[in-house]
Amino acid sequence: MLIVVCHFGCKIRAMPNIDRRTLLYAFGITSVSSMLPARAAAAGKVAAAKPGVNRFAFGSAAQAKTSRCKVLSEDSAGACTVFELNALPRSGPFQHLHHREDEWYYILSGEFLFRAGGEEYNLLTGGSIWLPRGIPHVWANTATIDGKLILMCQPGGFEKFFDEIGRVPVDKKSSDTMRDLIAKYGMEMLGPPIFASSWMQQHS
Repeated sequence: MLIVVCHFGCKIRAMPNIDRRTLLYAFGITSVSSMLPARAAAAGKVAAAKPGVNRFAFGSAAQAKTSRCKVLSEDSAGACTVFELNALPRSGPFQHLHHREDEWYYILSGEFLFRAGGEEYNLLTGGSIWLPRGIPHVWANTATIDGKLILMCQPGGFEKFFDEIGRVPVDKKSSDTMRDLIAKYGMEMLGPPIFASSWMQQHS
C-alpha cells in the first residue's frame, strides 16, 4: 500500500489498483526522480599544478609557455579546461566566435581590452569577463609589458587547439592558416586582432 503526503501535509492512503505514477501526478509531484537521492555526477580527479608547470604536454615549448594548462579536460571529466595565458604587449587573438565553448577570463596582471557583443570592456588586475558561445569577441593586452590571464573553457578540450597552433611554424602562421585552424575547432574568424600590425610583426 502506498501512502502519499500531499502539499498540505496530510497523509492519503492510495487504493491498491491505482498506478503509482498516476497518483504522484495527481498530487502535483511531476518528477519521481526528484524525490530520490541524487546520484553523484561523473567526477574528475584532483589535479594540482605547481607554478610554471603544464599538465598538458604541448608539442611546442613556446606554446607551453604561452598557454600553460592547469586543468586538463580529462581532469574535469570533460567539464572544462583551465589555462594560465601569458600575453605579449599589444597582442591578442583574431576576432572570432565559438560554437562549442563558453569562456571565462580573469586578469592576473596587466591591462586588457575586450570587445564583445558590441561593447568594450577595459579590465585591470582582478577583473573578469564571461563570454558565452555564439558571441563575437576579440581582446588584447593594451599595455607595454606582458600581461597574464586565467582562461576557463567549458566544455573541456581546448588544449588540443592550442597544441595544434603551437606546432605551426611562426613564419607559416598566416591569417589563412589561422582561419582554417579556428574553423577546425568549431570557431569562426570574423576579423583581425585589435593590434593587427603587432601581430604581423610577431608572425613574420
